[in-house]
Amino acid sequence: MMSLVRSESKRFWMRRMTWYFPAILSLVILIGAIIAYFVITNDDKITVNFVHDIAGGLHAPTVLGPTVTLIQIMAFVVGASFVGADIKTGMLEHLLTWEPRRLRLLVARIIAGAWGSAVLSLAVSVWTVASMYAMAVSAGTAGGPTGEFWVAVGASIGRTALAAGLFCTLGLSITLVLNNSIGSIVGFVIYWFVVENVVMTTFLPKVGVYLPVRNTSAFASGQPIERMDGSVFSSQPGQLEFIEVHDYRVAGLLMAGYVGLAFAGAAMVFSRRDIS
Repeated sequence: MMSLVRSESKRFWMRRMTWYFPAILSLVILIGAIIAYFVITNDDKITVNFVHDIAGGLHAPTVLGPTVTLIQIMAFVVGASFVGADIKTGMLEHLLTWEPRRLRLLVARIIAGAWGSAVLSLAVSVWTVASMYAMAVSAGTAGGPTGEFWVAVGASIGRTALAAGLFCTLGLSITLVLNNSIGSIVGFVIYWFVVENVVMTTFLPKVGVYLPVRNTSAFASGQPIERMDGSVFSSQPGQLEFIEVHDYRVAGLLMAGYVGLAFAGAAMVFSRRDIS
């Protein structure tokens, strides 16, 4: 099993998607930091508040900000393409002549993809924190962060890496079920931005708090899940109230459950499907 995991890990790191996606994401983060720096330093009031927030007053898990969402997308795409490319080229059929035990091959590939995605997440997260810190130093001062602050940042980076491993597994599993990586990636993006973020959050908030993407983001950032009590279309928006439903630990367990179901479905379909 270890030799199989090693071979799958080598295959993972030899793929262009494994390197290109994190590289492009890191470049986008750098460009965003540069733009933010010039916007901030053009206003003295904003500069003071920004330096205070980044260097001392900011709640540590939110340092990663939107990067958490982008890392999850990255992990899903990397996982989907990890198996989707082999389905498209026929490589999967070739692999099964070398390792005919399908479940064993699937587990080895998920292990290789999950830990690889976690490593990519760590690299991108550290790059994000470093960029934010450098921007704080350039805009004013970096004085203020305590040891407790950096421990919280490190914990957030670790949870984000774990979430990336789960999302890679999810992407790989859904692609195996659909037998198409493009379909799984497009469907995931539509679900993320339309179904979960718009439909379920706005019209069915009591259901939306238990959906996978939102819970994974909450787990990674260490924030509790809250639902909105009231309607955004109310004529008196001041009456809206946010109620905490569960904390980030429960959110992580929910996400793990979703991934477990996806893996079970992928294992069942993969073990029965005619690959040739």
